[in-house]
Amino acid sequence: MTTHTPGGATTHPAEPAQPTAPAAAATGATAVAPPARHLRGVLIAVIALYLVAETALAPFLPQLFARLYGIDDTGATGYYLWTCRIIGLAALPLWGLAARRWPAHRLVLTGLLASAACDLALGLAPTYTAFTALSAASVAANCSLLLAYPALIGEYSRHATEGQPDSDTARLAGIRAIVAVFHLASMAATATGAAVLALPEPRLGISAFALLDLLLAALLLRTLRHLPAPRPGHRAPHPAGRTAWLLLLASAALIGVAFDFAISVSRPFFTTHATELGTSTTVAAALFLLPSAAALATLPAARHCLGRYGETLLPASLAVTGAGLGVQYLADNLPTLAAGRVLFGLGLGLAQIAVELRMFRATGTAGPAFTAVETVRSAGLIAAPLAAAAAAGHDLGLPLGVAAAALLAAALLTLALTRSRIRTTAPDPKDAHA
Repeated sequence: MTTHTPGGATTHPAEPAQPTAPAAAATGATAVAPPARHLRGVLIAVIALYLVAETALAPFLPQLFARLYGIDDTGATGYYLWTCRIIGLAALPLWGLAARRWPAHRLVLTGLLASAACDLALGLAPTYTAFTALSAASVAANCSLLLAYPALIGEYSRHATEGQPDSDTARLAGIRAIVAVFHLASMAATATGAAVLALPEPRLGISAFALLDLLLAALLLRTLRHLPAPRPGHRAPHPAGRTAWLLLLASAALIGVAFDFAISVSRPFFTTHATELGTSTTVAAALFLLPSAAALATLPAARHCLGRYGETLLPASLAVTGAGLGVQYLADNLPTLAAGRVLFGLGLGLAQIAVELRMFRATGTAGPAFTAVETVRSAGLIAAPLAAAAAAGHDLGLPLGVAAAALLAAALLTLALTRSRIRTTAPDPKDAHA
């Protein structure tokens, strides 16, 4: 919870007011102390580590199992992925319940230490069964790192210069950082996985993640020592009551499921589809990464777009993203496919920001509420690989069409919700003459 000093500066109740520069005092802005900036940097690094650790080895698991354990059965990879996903779904709400009692920062620290132990043991796993069990334990520990998301948004909101810590404007800087890290980590993860597999002894590369866990844990602990004791995240009471808040949570989860499902369905068979159009594997890989570059290019414009379009930014960006996927599905040549990838990426960058804004508007920085929505979104992803495989069995480009349909449906849903909200909150014209 925040309080406001007479001069308009925003401070934490347990934190002494920070001295402000003359210019900041004139505008009512709050100077952000260096330890607070350091905490943001550490939390961003934790998010990046989570994204890289969760995805780096996934494309190379068949080769890894063949090298380490002499297993060539592709079913082993499927069993491994499903086991880790189910364990992750079970662990995530438990971390959310823990966030009711302990601050997210402390839980992230605990998770980093547990992950370090699991990653170190993972590199020493003697059998495939042991590797799978330790990986599941590592996934369960890594789920705590998801709490770095609301913790980061809480830090940006706590030091919001606009004096409105619960506004979308206050959250935007943190969400832009998260989206940027997501795309940069996606690029880094593939390179990291390939580097681990290229080592003479891949086990050393796997265990090296433990060093990163310990380094981030040490940095986080050192930073927290210079800050007031963090408190569990909170959600301000919704003005319309608990029922309205639950409906807001449900709509945020449903939109998130549709968005995540569409992005996941469109990925597995894209490079194969691109090579069927006559391009090389190298060019197909470059096309695969092109939307991430386009999405990063949209981030500087996010603040302007949010201010100009407001509530309609979400359905509009979902529609553009879906249109980009539709162009790719209908493309019969490389230039059209590339144009579709760019359009997809331009919509994707703004859509990710709008989807996360909708979620944090519903959950605030409350760990339990955040993990509840994230659990639903993660559960929705279970169907994505099955849907992608079934669609690709008919046509390698069809997963792109399925993803486009899912996003366009989500755009229509959000547009209907937006119009409904506008109608229910708009003042009655008769009141103006009362």
